[in-house]
Amino acid sequence: MRSAAPALILIATLATASGSHAQVTDGAQADDHPIIAELYADPARFAGRSVVIYGLVVEALSDSVFMLQDVSQHPLKIVGNGKLKAAVGDRLIVLGAFHAAADGPYIVAKSLIPTQVVAGGGCC
Repeated sequence: MRSAAPALILIATLATASGSHAQVTDGAQADDHPIIAELYADPARFAGRSVVIYGLVVEALSDSVFMLQDVSQHPLKIVGNGKLKAAVGDRLIVLGAFHAAADGPYIVAKSLIPTQVVAGGGCC
């Protein structure tokens, strides 16, 4: 019977050599990738900052303004422009500037990246 040690060493080597793309749970990187509930809970912390969020378009308010919902199940207004549009049902990664307005928070999108959940997903 063969030992599992060589396979475990190979897996450990590949995991460390490839570098981690996981989000950390503290520090600046976690602040750059909040869930929508965090934006609502502490809008001053994120105001004026660039953020990246992922979610499902649940409502279109116009051609370039829509509501995006993530795992927190709390929709957030995303403001695009003539080139940055989305439709209900689109799954997107949104990069943009967060604004904490008196009438509700929103993100002015700089980039919309269509995405697809292959397995697990954690969203919507």
